[in-house]
Amino acid sequence: MKRFIILLGALSTLHFSTAYPTLSTRQSDSPNPTTKKVVTFADAFSGNFTVQRTSLQWTSQGEDGSYVDADADGNLNLINIVTGDSTVFVNAGDLAPAAKDFYDYTIHPSGDHVLFIVNYRKQHRHSYFADYYVYSVADKTTIPLVEDQQGDIQYATWSPVNYTIAYVRGNNLYVWQDGLTTQITKDGGPDVFNAIPDWVYEEEIFGDRSTLWFSPDGEELAFLRFDETGVETFSIPYYLGYSGGDTAPPYPEELDIRYPKVSTTNPTVTFHLLSINGLTEVGAALRTVEFNAFAQNDTIIGEVAWVTDDHSHVIFRAFNRVQDQEKLVLVDVLGNSTSNVRERDARPGWIDNNLAIQYIPGTDSYVDLSDENGWNHIYLYSVNSSEPTAITTGEWEVTAILNIDSANQTIYYQSTERDSTERHVYSISLDGTKKTALVDDSKPGSWAASFSAGGGYYILSYDGPELPYQELYTTSLTTSAMKTVNNNTRLESRLSDYTLPKVTWSTIDHPDGYSFNVMERLPPNFNSSQQYPVVFDIYGGPGSQQTAKIFRQVDFRAYLASDPELEYIILSVDNRGTGYKGRDYRTIVSGQLGKVEAEDQIYAASEYAKRSYVDADHIAIMGWSYGGYLSSKVLEAQGNSTHKSNSPFSFALITAPVSDWRFYDSMYTERYMKTPETNEAGYNESSVRDVTGFKDVAGGFLIQHGTGDDNVHFQNAAVLVDTLTVGGVGPSKMHVQWFTDSDHSIRFHGASGFVYRQMAQYLFGEKNRGEEVVTHQFDRRALKSLK
Repeated sequence: MKRFIILLGALSTLHFSTAYPTLSTRQSDSPNPTTKKVVTFADAFSGNFTVQRTSLQWTSQGEDGSYVDADADGNLNLINIVTGDSTVFVNAGDLAPAAKDFYDYTIHPSGDHVLFIVNYRKQHRHSYFADYYVYSVADKTTIPLVEDQQGDIQYATWSPVNYTIAYVRGNNLYVWQDGLTTQITKDGGPDVFNAIPDWVYEEEIFGDRSTLWFSPDGEELAFLRFDETGVETFSIPYYLGYSGGDTAPPYPEELDIRYPKVSTTNPTVTFHLLSINGLTEVGAALRTVEFNAFAQNDTIIGEVAWVTDDHSHVIFRAFNRVQDQEKLVLVDVLGNSTSNVRERDARPGWIDNNLAIQYIPGTDSYVDLSDENGWNHIYLYSVNSSEPTAITTGEWEVTAILNIDSANQTIYYQSTERDSTERHVYSISLDGTKKTALVDDSKPGSWAASFSAGGGYYILSYDGPELPYQELYTTSLTTSAMKTVNNNTRLESRLSDYTLPKVTWSTIDHPDGYSFNVMERLPPNFNSSQQYPVVFDIYGGPGSQQTAKIFRQVDFRAYLASDPELEYIILSVDNRGTGYKGRDYRTIVSGQLGKVEAEDQIYAASEYAKRSYVDADHIAIMGWSYGGYLSSKVLEAQGNSTHKSNSPFSFALITAPVSDWRFYDSMYTERYMKTPETNEAGYNESSVRDVTGFKDVAGGFLIQHGTGDDNVHFQNAAVLVDTLTVGGVGPSKMHVQWFTDSDHSIRFHGASGFVYRQMAQYLFGEKNRGEEVVTHQFDRRALKSLK
């Protein structure tokens, strides 16, 4: 049963004030039956307009260009993308019943065995629990990885060479070899995580569910151990129970998460090595690697990579607590020693954890991304040296290293060389002297590439702004596609029945010498002689981008622009602090989150309001997460003396916002804000405290938040609402909706549909604010007594 809850009370009331008429339900959103259709709310969430993208699991089995794909019947097929030849790799009928309904699978590099993942159960953003089954391709037999598994395996992966699997259960590391299991660690539990990250490392550092790495020859396994002893616990109540039933328990169930907030104890991380061939004596095979980077309780390990063809060297990136200093620690596995081969001090900004280190096979070198010279570029490093060689240079940024062809000494990469909102694909020689564009880089747009296991072929994906497509190329001839992989003709046909919003890109120049990238979506039947309401759709967080030149799908924004009763212009502006315009542009927000971002959004709105087709009395702003925080800071900034005479925003949709950075996790917050002990004034200014702008905003604002949010805790919205209430913000301005047990995505029990309908409802109300509407009488006797 799906449900939503409207909670009535002083701090939790969803107010439909007198200014907000009801958004009617119509049979058709077309202006008239003879014209093309425009996007409806149902269209936006139907899934019928999804861009089809082919994402391949490339394999070294067979000839280069082969990949494995699961068909509708559950068979795994080995397909050659060049010839189209297909053979059944694993017949679904040969799988044991327990493994048939698999969530995912991984293939051993030899192709002899497959690890099937079943009984998936989500944990955090990336992590999940599951059961694992090992399938022999030759014998057609299926055995459980763990005999008594109960959907409680946290991670499992193949060794690159041996018939070996490393897996984690109960926060302990195990190694499975030819059916025999050895338990490596025994201290795993609520406070200790072996080979998998705890919550904050998963969310903020690795963006992944594992922290273990086999050496290329499979002889050694590197892994991290996280000790959360002393990390404070945050309890999240689940009113319908943690399993999400339809009947609420008498007492809410609580999920306790070790969640370090600013200036509190962080998990302690240590680095370990395991000799796979020495497991008969685990004590001797397992070693803790001592290193000298920063104080142990001040160290964050952000990246680990083997830089060898065998198992002689592994390197890891150590940050200080606030991530404005780093040391690259090289572990000499055979010599049993460590050395700091690179160091950097990036104060007063921060150092991004790009996770970009890639070893060049057959050499003593690796490549990495760094913005040490102001722009993110590729550098070549000798394993034992700190002196880099710049491979790419210029006032633009490399966004990804796509592939390394060591035989031909060539790197393939994606960059913003033409424009910060665009992505083009290039190849370049390791010495940086020969660069080739793999696409027409005079054409605006965004491209990406996925390379085959042998590197001889790649799928080039055009991601927009026109209709996306994918083509197959060979690296020996990059000027002509071998075949079209996907051209989205079905989507093109469906879209041909619609008049869609017109999307354009531009910049707004600031008199102080910088500019903002802008993306504008105009209503389908836009008439420049008319005036339209505007909604700024923002995020604005450090390193982010809202204005990328990609295909803009049929989504909620398209609906807001298209519905004849709404017809909003949707504007996205990337303020200072956002990404891809160089280090100075990014790091200006260091120590002062919410300040220059709000100033920039207000300036952009003030300039945009001067356009003849803009209804300057109805400019809204909406954002989720950091975007919700920034929307709050914009309203707050409009109330101070600097902006009071220039307050362009008349309404705000504030969803799942941070309201005080003291409430957010330490590893994200301190990267940008440092600590309250060193930046108390910055923390005070960055929190949402001044209520004047909230009182003065003409159309009011709506705050939405899920009570089960394990990322941006509901505490943020609860405290914000209390601050505004105590400060005298009235119910005609403040509207609040919480969503029972929903996490940061607000989807539990069908909440997602309600969230977006509510947003549309309030934007409809804002557009019609000031028009004659039916008002709520509250109490007729009270009204009579006023006459």
